[in-house]
Amino acid sequence: MKHICWGEDWTCSAYGKTIAVTLPHDAMIGAPRAEENKTGADLGFFTPGRAVYTKKFTKPDGADRVLLCFDGVMGLCEVILNGQHVAFHPYGYTAFFCDLTSWLTEGENELVVTADNTAQVASRWYTGLGIYRGVEMLTSSGDRIVPWSLHVKTLSLDGTSASVEIGVTVEAVKKRAAMLRFSLAGTAFTRIVPLEVGENAFTFRTVLEEITPWTPDTPTVYDCEAMIDTGEEESVSFGVRTVGTDSKRGFLLNGEPIKLYGGCVHHDNGIVGAASTRAAEERRIRILKENGFNAIRTAHNPPSAVLLDVCDRLGMMVIDEIFDCWRVGKKEFDYHLWYDGYWEADTRAMVLRDRNHPSVVLWSTGNEIPEKNGTSDGYKTHKAILDLIRSLDPTRPVTHAFCTFWDNGKMEELSRADWDKPAESLDFWSLVTAPIADLLDVAGYNYLFDRLDKDEARFPDRLIAMTESFPMEAALGKNRMDTDPRFIGEFVWTAWDYFGETGIGHIRYGEAGTEYGLTRFPEHYANCGDFDICGHKRPAGFYRNALWTKDGVSMAVADPAKHKELYLISRWGFYDAERTWTFPGMEGRPTFVFVFSLAEEVELFVNGVSVGRDTPDENGVAKFEAVYAPGEITAVSYRDGAEAARDTLVTTGEWEDISLSAERGGLSGAAEFAYLEIALTDKNGNPAWLADDEITVTAEGGEVLGTGSGCPTNGHIYTDPVCRAYHGTCLAAVRPTGDTCVVRVEAAGKSAEISL
Repeated sequence: MKHICWGEDWTCSAYGKTIAVTLPHDAMIGAPRAEENKTGADLGFFTPGRAVYTKKFTKPDGADRVLLCFDGVMGLCEVILNGQHVAFHPYGYTAFFCDLTSWLTEGENELVVTADNTAQVASRWYTGLGIYRGVEMLTSSGDRIVPWSLHVKTLSLDGTSASVEIGVTVEAVKKRAAMLRFSLAGTAFTRIVPLEVGENAFTFRTVLEEITPWTPDTPTVYDCEAMIDTGEEESVSFGVRTVGTDSKRGFLLNGEPIKLYGGCVHHDNGIVGAASTRAAEERRIRILKENGFNAIRTAHNPPSAVLLDVCDRLGMMVIDEIFDCWRVGKKEFDYHLWYDGYWEADTRAMVLRDRNHPSVVLWSTGNEIPEKNGTSDGYKTHKAILDLIRSLDPTRPVTHAFCTFWDNGKMEELSRADWDKPAESLDFWSLVTAPIADLLDVAGYNYLFDRLDKDEARFPDRLIAMTESFPMEAALGKNRMDTDPRFIGEFVWTAWDYFGETGIGHIRYGEAGTEYGLTRFPEHYANCGDFDICGHKRPAGFYRNALWTKDGVSMAVADPAKHKELYLISRWGFYDAERTWTFPGMEGRPTFVFVFSLAEEVELFVNGVSVGRDTPDENGVAKFEAVYAPGEITAVSYRDGAEAARDTLVTTGEWEDISLSAERGGLSGAAEFAYLEIALTDKNGNPAWLADDEITVTAEGGEVLGTGSGCPTNGHIYTDPVCRAYHGTCLAAVRPTGDTCVVRVEAAGKSAEISL
């Protein structure tokens, strides 16, 4: 079929305004936040709404079949063409097709797509609202290759030679013999096939020579094109690679063990909301890859097709997850209301759309599902999902993310009663989860490091991934990956911050220890990522980098004004310390400096004078008390008595200039818009830590899509072109609309310009 990008010339009516939009679009990110909104802390207090998208168009010439493919519409979605109901789709995370053929007219046609998320609470995190992923029109005439049917499997791999299987389905309008042509990775062949009226499935095998296997270090992607003699064609991208599991060697990529240095990610993209664009997804994956991640888990739903394409081309492995709930809900209006009627179509959509992506190395049947203990027919429900996934794609391992029974008080009580039972016998948790876990290729454990030793003894063939871990468990994960072949990887919650689950990574003063819970308005995002919503690395990210890098070192500094005050750290939180040595008025005051490393020793210097030398604890942390004096502070790691690495922070002054840098396009193709990094810099060119001035962004020949900073408490509307700096920085997204685009940034009477 012919594929036509259908993102232009839409209007959107939402929140009392009608505007022209280019898809993908999130209508909710520009909505105000209020404490009384029924979305509450789960969705970051954003206002729910109903978005109506309208597009007028003429029927494509010569087409006797016209489809639309929506990669994702968030909210209860209804599609109407010329006043006629075409489709309803309740799950915002799966792609779906609409057949427009029967309702098209020869003149002007009007398509109306409604997205409604007014029934709240419908999620445990920010969802966005609207047509937030791409849309394509697909047209054909006569016999056609069925969309999503073309797929390439790597059967075996021997150096630069691979045996592959190509599958394709042809829908025929009459019985006949047809010719199919294929071209892939430098190989072409033709087959004559018999067609019956309706759908006809075929598979063919061939050998590819002189190929480069796909790995995170060599993310080589090839194209496969299939054409039928009527001229109709389809094409897909694929990678040549195998994935598998071995009870002694662990997770295998191309037959070799590999560990998953992973992070969980939700689907929103910070200042542009849930809109999934190549620019946003590419920037996020690039930053994560540059900081040591080689895998992500798409928590807790299928991602956009664009994200997976970026992961293919940048070399990021993916756990592709289908559901956060089955028939038992976690929120009043979440997917459990629709599960029975839609689970099969949604699971099928995930696998068929995503099975060509080499980056997808594991499927996941769900996250922290209440029915994991067998209640509400959970064992049967899981097996149905698992069997469907394996019937559509038998080439990938499957996992499921288990947790404790926090969602069932009685079972949690029974579980905790024998949690410390010896490994020689099954405790209650392992007994009731085994009917699901035993069917998996990899058991996913969320926050269950304390179960690993005993469960590996109880289940000698079980491979385990820590599918969620707390930020301060990085040393546990790293040490386990280094020593345990059956522990295949760790996925921190979370790699990148997100809206909703408000303040899950909070700090609270008054007592010592750890706790759980969300925080209140005006906070609106989770505040638990290695990177904030703008992609700026936070102390937890520097901690992880230090531990993942051999003998690496980094540090974070507590505020001297709060020295020795007690505080509680959320289990998803981190030390109340920042990446700064700027505390005016605190000269001569003591403070704590946390130095992170797995080296043999670390040493701390203030303005060149040693504060002391220490051995990091089992968590990779050494805590020093230092006296604040403006200048610089340096942490040094040592191995065998020699310096291995160092990390330095300097005192910054008042800001004097505006620094701009733009990122437009990247490693995997052209971006739809540019990201603009904005910094208020001191005389030495460093972002001024205390600068929080209001910044205005204007674009001549362009559109400012969003602005924002890493501040979790301000009332900023992310679609506004005006925002406040946070620690001297902020971020803008600008879409050029003409041949040239000049962006002007102003703050406190000073300005700077950059051409995109």
